[in-house]
Amino acid sequence: MPEKTARVSRAEQKRRTRAALVYAARGLFVAQGYTATTADAIARAADVSRATFYLHFRSKGEIVVEIMRGVEPDVVAAYEHLATLEPTPAVTGEWLREHAALWRRYRMEFTSMEQALANEEAVAEEWFALYGRLADAMPAAVGRLTEHGVATERARARIIALIMAIERAFYFAVVRDRPAFFDVIVLELADALAHALSGQSGHSD
Repeated sequence: MPEKTARVSRAEQKRRTRAALVYAARGLFVAQGYTATTADAIARAADVSRATFYLHFRSKGEIVVEIMRGVEPDVVAAYEHLATLEPTPAVTGEWLREHAALWRRYRMEFTSMEQALANEEAVAEEWFALYGRLADAMPAAVGRLTEHGVATERARARIIALIMAIERAFYFAVVRDRPAFFDVIVLELADALAHALSGQSGHSD
């Protein structure tokens, strides 16, 4: 007797179609840029109709948000690890080099995010919200600052500012491939991180 073909559930088919759209979009964003990529092109590359695209995403910006959420667990884990380390420039410098490896692994994703950032409010909101979640993943760092007399909200803002400095610097140094800039900036970022994570304040509070 012929084997029965296993039926794919509606939920699984939806998941596969959504994943195919995200995969197609990532490739197109890198190949031709975010702005030049249309919903129609993404649908064609995923071998689905334009109507199917809009059943899953309201815009290509929503695909970038999905890409960001796929990368987020690894980024959060990196900062959680940072919060456990001894706050010395040598240690934080090593962490920065490890973090650069994560950026290289997700170079395509970060490129898509950066291109969409200037055009999509949803992407900008998601990116800024991620900074807050990264700071929340480092409560010990915030706590050390408050123990040294920094108000809690200002301590959290200081950690967010450091995270923003790291991520912006890594976009230019890693994604845009500026190794000389990377070598210089890592030294400065390592000092700033060690200073902040030790609970020291470089400002009057």
